[in-house]
Amino acid sequence: MRLNSPSGAVAIPPDSEVTDAAEIPQPEPASPIRWQTLAPIVTGLAVIFFLRYAAAVFVPLVLAVLVAYALEPMVGRITRWHIPRPLSAMLVLLAVLGGLGWAAYASRNNFIAVVEGVPETAKRLRTILQQHADDAEGSSTLDRIKKAATEIEKTAEVTATSSPPKAGVTRVQVEPPRFRMSDYFLLGSRGLAELAAQATVILFLVYFLLASGDLYKRKLVRIIGDDFSKKRITVEALHEIDRQIERFLAVQIWTSTFVGVATGLGLALVGVAHPAIWGAAAGVLNFIPYFGAVIAAVGLGIIAFVQFGTITAGLGVGGIALVIRVIEGGLLSPVLMGKAAGINGVALFVSLLFWGWLWGLIGTLVAVPIMMIVKTACERIDALQAVGELLSEK
Repeated sequence: MRLNSPSGAVAIPPDSEVTDAAEIPQPEPASPIRWQTLAPIVTGLAVIFFLRYAAAVFVPLVLAVLVAYALEPMVGRITRWHIPRPLSAMLVLLAVLGGLGWAAYASRNNFIAVVEGVPETAKRLRTILQQHADDAEGSSTLDRIKKAATEIEKTAEVTATSSPPKAGVTRVQVEPPRFRMSDYFLLGSRGLAELAAQATVILFLVYFLLASGDLYKRKLVRIIGDDFSKKRITVEALHEIDRQIERFLAVQIWTSTFVGVATGLGLALVGVAHPAIWGAAAGVLNFIPYFGAVIAAVGLGIIAFVQFGTITAGLGVGGIALVIRVIEGGLLSPVLMGKAAGINGVALFVSLLFWGWLWGLIGTLVAVPIMMIVKTACERIDALQAVGELLSEK
């Protein structure tokens, strides 16, 4: 069909060829990023920065929860004797504090001797290093560095005095502040006061957690709702967390005690001064996975090097510390702990780095229990099972 128009003939297709514009497929616009995709990422980042900002609140709370887990078996045994739970918690805390106080009082002389010997140890270390440098190179490296620094200072002084100040300009010389030991004592007293305040807060939190028993667990189960399956999953997860953390802490305490006693005996056999103090330090460092063994071996090696004056003695004592740690990590811990933790090595190492960055030294101490809780929870929540699979060692 053709129609005439002022501009010319216009051809109209048959009805079968007429297509509605609405039926023509239009290119789909680029879909914007949905909030549902970004919400978990934004929430996770917000939680991380909040934990870092509120470390002063969360660190004592986490430590109190772990201490309460460690003391819960003793409190449970006492309550079976029909003693009220608040009184049982008080008796256990008093017994633990009494034991720690007795240990500190018994080792006070060794501790004071170690502190008083720090300046002499530093001086002896510098002397030994200088002697080794002289024996190796025939001349002291420290002397050459001092001589170079003196020449640089002389050159700077000549340059500064060669150009007289302009008229009307007064030369100003800035003198460095004098060393005052009282400033360091003041800083140390502040640190001790903060430590005492943190310890007091943790002590009260531990008591209230032990005295309340499973109150908050029952509340959490009630908060879940009336769905029986959700309640069952929650109860199973809580029981699994309790079992894993209590076993982990018990094994950690026993293995750290073994490391401390064995290290102290080994140091006493080779003649290292104050073996009890250094053995206790090695036992405490054993609570830090991976890094604790390295720090203990290097530190004990330096102490032996300073005392005996030979590199061989330092390497030997450091080797003793490493051998004891290998025995503990390769034999005792796997036998006692089994597969309770169930976290693969890569995830554990990354968690140490993360929690260490977040909360410092305390973060490395609590990294493993926290990751055990996270793994147990993720394995029982459908939406987070992928995270649990990444953490699992299977």
